[in-house]
This record gives sequence, C-alpha cells and structure tokens, in this order.
Amino acid sequence: MVHRPKAAALRSIWPHFDAERSIKAPEYVRSLERNPVSISLPEDSSHWDAVHAIAGHANCPLPVKHVSDVLKEHRAIRGRSCFGDVGDQIEKILNNYPTLRWWMESEGLVIDKPKVDLAPLLPFDRFAGALVHSSWTNGRLPKGSLMAIAQQLDTEKFKLRDCLQPAQWVPISKCNQKYASKAIQTFEAAARHHIFVRQIRRRLYLARDRYRRAHRPKAPIETAY
Repeated sequence: MVHRPKAAALRSIWPHFDAERSIKAPEYVRSLERNPVSISLPEDSSHWDAVHAIAGHANCPLPVKHVSDVLKEHRAIRGRSCFGDVGDQIEKILNNYPTLRWWMESEGLVIDKPKVDLAPLLPFDRFAGALVHSSWTNGRLPKGSLMAIAQQLDTEKFKLRDCLQPAQWVPISKCNQKYASKAIQTFEAAARHHIFVRQIRRRLYLARDRYRRAHRPKAPIETAY
C-alpha cells in the first residue's frame, strides 16, 4: 500500500502547511515525509537559499515553483546545517514567518502569503469545497469525481454524521435504524446509494459555495482623511 499522508495529520505536525492548496499534487505531498535531507549552508546564506538547497538535495528532490523574497531578508552570521525530513526542515524555517504558508502545486513547492484567508471555513468546507471546485465540469460534479471525493473524505476521517446538515442526516439515520446490519456510515457508501447520493451532493455543493465565497475578492476599505 502506498503511504499517503492525511491532510489532518499534516496540519497537526506542520501548522504552516496548507493541505487544501496541495490537493492537486499528491505525489509531491507524499515526498514531504520520510524523505531525508542532509546539507550544510555557508555563512551569509538566507532562508531562501536554505529552502532551495533542502528541496534540491533531498533524497527525492522536489521542484520549487516560488519562494517569497521575504525569506531573503534573514541571513545567517555563521554556517549551518539541515538534517531530517524535508517537510520538517521547511516547517522549521516557516516558524520564523507567522504570516507565510507553504504548499505543493503541480509545478512544485510554493512559499508565500496566502491571498485569501480560509480560516473562517469549517475544515470540511475547506477540504471538500476545494475538491468540488477543482472538479466542477459544465455546471455540475461528474459522478466519477463525486465518488473520488467521497473516498478522499473517508480517507481523511471526516464523519458522515458530523459533516452532514441535520436535514441531510435524518433520512440516513432512519434507514440505519431500520437496517442496522447495512448501516451507512461513510461518504462512499452514501454516495453509492441511489437515494442518499442526493444528500451527499447537496452537502458538497454547499461546501463549494462556501469555499467560493471565501475566495471572492473583498471590496477595498475606504479610508477617511
């Protein structure tokens, strides 16, 4: 079985890591753990230099798409070394920059200040909303994408009962009481059911709507002089 880091787990060990922005690059996310690097950096090297060296000299090198120039401002008086897994070393550097986040895209590593604050969103809406938004085709969510998203939600340990709205959960709960031996407890099982799949779609569409609203550009604040 291929080791696949879970978004919730990565958020707990790397607080600056943006798992939602990394969903399109799972192959790179897998390379963040259990990917050792051991390098020595000369004096006057910056955190920007360190990030590029860590990514380029890891056991499984990672491409770098963009690293904020803010990391060029801090320079070491003496030489230093970095030893450990790639993800741990990048997170250690980001501890010096509270407003920055790091994530993986299809083109490689990105370290930057997020253009949109996703904090107000529930974890489910952040994760599921991003998946639905990226899979939206011709005004709808294709069946294949629906099943793939349901499987990812189960993998990330999102609980069906906790994430559905009460009106969406009630009919499933009643069915479970009636047919306890075939109780529906996962998103995948509900998405495969010819009736309850509608409840799953409604909740996913709501997550997408909330995710899109969070990304909508805010109107500039007028300052009085």
